[in-house]
Amino acid sequence: MTTQEKRPIVFLIIDIITFLSYYIILLNVYNNKILSMGELPFWGASILLFIPIMIISRIVLYVLYSIMNSVMTKKREEKFLTDEFGQLIKLRATRNFNNTFMIGFVITMGLLVLGISITTMFKLLFLSIFAAFVVQNLSEFYYAKKSI
Repeated sequence: MTTQEKRPIVFLIIDIITFLSYYIILLNVYNNKILSMGELPFWGASILLFIPIMIISRIVLYVLYSIMNSVMTKKREEKFLTDEFGQLIKLRATRNFNNTFMIGFVITMGLLVLGISITTMFKLLFLSIFAAFVVQNLSEFYYAKKSI
């Protein structure tokens, strides 16, 4: 398996671990924080914290992966996504990320109009952000594998 194929799989695993950890912690502190902050500020703050946490965890864990991969394979990591083909893959994966998030956002807003609770709305927003990250990783893997 090439580095172009490994990279999205590593990011997918990192995103799943980060999302599940953050969401479990979030649900554990929900009852305590909701009384002190209120429901809307709690969910707003939790989403504002979620995105930087995902980005920072991707950076830190991918650096650790690169170091471990270099030590195990005795090869320096290739400069993937620096040529035109790599940029095209990245653009298509980003497009899929944006489309997935926007579909999730529109569905969430539609359900909000139909009367779902604020808590459910924010949980669906979390799910759409997570689904967008997953779709981005899977798209990048697919495009690298198929050489599109």
